[in-house]
Amino acid sequence: MKYWPYSVLAAALLITAASAFPDRLSAQVIAGRVTDDRTMKPAVDYVVRLVQMADTGLVALDEATTDTKGQFTVVAPSAGSYVLSFGRTAPRVHRVPVEVAAGVAPAPKDFPLPIQRESDTRPYVDVDVDSVLLLQRGSAGIMYPQAKREAMEGGSLFAMFVVDTTGHVEKNTVRLFSGTHADFTNAVNEWMSKAWFRPPTIGGVLVRRHVCLPLVFRPSTAGRRVVASTPPRIPAAGLSNSARELCARALESNATMTVFTLR
Repeated sequence: MKYWPYSVLAAALLITAASAFPDRLSAQVIAGRVTDDRTMKPAVDYVVRLVQMADTGLVALDEATTDTKGQFTVVAPSAGSYVLSFGRTAPRVHRVPVEVAAGVAPAPKDFPLPIQRESDTRPYVDVDVDSVLLLQRGSAGIMYPQAKREAMEGGSLFAMFVVDTTGHVEKNTVRLFSGTHADFTNAVNEWMSKAWFRPPTIGGVLVRRHVCLPLVFRPSTAGRRVVASTPPRIPAAGLSNSARELCARALESNATMTVFTLR
């Protein structure tokens, strides 16, 4: 292909070496170009990782960054089934399976992907953005419901919402569910209008982020925590698959916000 001569040359040299020394070199070069699926312009400085499924999950084998023409090359250690993972700082955004045959370098291929731009308004999720969900310094906290504080009762719920590019919660996106008591739900609902998070970004570009936040209200006494509540449970129905996955990842990564009270 005319637009990746260095990739093709590298692949040709590697295949020649593999033919001459089959026992010493079985690696294969995978070359390609990443483009925007709407404008077909090259995706510059896009992270490309070659990964493979193992017993413990996906294992990263090689990594490259696209050049000014959107081109990249990664090296597979041998023939087999692999996955190309594309993104910027979060290369789990897009995954494409690739097959590598012994002694045959895969032909360079175009990978048109939905690349984020400054004009994008669609919300991203945890695996896309550059950082974890953090409250800004000075942001308001959640008030522990007075009746529950006096009774030293705990509870939990999920809060699902979208954080905009200023770090504030978009009011019409708030959804509270799996609450153990209306008092806790009301406290979180009131807090939503005051919460201020660190604005989410991808590759330095401000974006909107879809969040599923588990919250636990846990009473404390004289600084000593009392085990009186557990994280919320994902409901069996009423959520889309993507929303369920978002909430499951939040629980697995211990991204739970805990609200304490002293008596």
